[in-house]
Amino acid sequence: MINIVKSEIYRVRHTWIPWVHIILPAFYSILFFVAAKVTGMKNLANYDIIKNYLVILGGVFPIICGAITYKSIDMEADAGNFQVMLQAKSRVKAYTGKIISLIIGFLFSSSFAILIFLVLFGNQRTGDYIVELFLITIGALPIYLIHLWVSLKFGGGATICLGFVETLMALLAMTGLGDKIWYFIPCTWSSRLSATYILGKNVTNNVHLYGEFEKWAIFGIPIFIIILVVPLIWFNRWDGKSSVD
Repeated sequence: MINIVKSEIYRVRHTWIPWVHIILPAFYSILFFVAAKVTGMKNLANYDIIKNYLVILGGVFPIICGAITYKSIDMEADAGNFQVMLQAKSRVKAYTGKIISLIIGFLFSSSFAILIFLVLFGNQRTGDYIVELFLITIGALPIYLIHLWVSLKFGGGATICLGFVETLMALLAMTGLGDKIWYFIPCTWSSRLSATYILGKNVTNNVHLYGEFEKWAIFGIPIFIIILVVPLIWFNRWDGKSSVD
């Protein structure tokens, strides 16, 4: 498995993917910092600024995920029409290695974004940084699983379009429209979970907010397991052809 992950990382190191993981977090962090100093956000409480930063970060992630997944699968198609993955000794390991390599890139990018925010604003503890990264990553895992399957099954155009739809849904779910349904929609988890954590730390009575985590665990964990297992079963039977072929 380690060799598979190393191979995946080696293959993308000369593409634009590593630069996306560096440039976009830095650009977003600096842009948000400037906006927080010169716009109406400067009148917000610290926890509201942190919450907005994490909500937007989690909300726009599906678009970036769609582009990165598309590029990764496009490279597989160009390198022998997916034969490297299909002819592996273990398809499960090949598929899992692909997911792990994508998540490693995400972890670097998201931790970089939160670290820059921590440095610029200086109003968070290290423990908060770790929890926020953990919650955002929880929301990222099913998104990568979904996008990898969509890329293989329907092609790159579909995964990019899906990313835009998911971003719209994630941002709308932060309004009252998502209060009772966000537990069922994976693309909302990064924004909702991190925002719930921030709010829970800054209110006196946080019983309701902890109840939100409990509801997510009841509905979200089974959904995540389904998203994890079903594509693996499908990939083991896949013949290498997408619906657009």
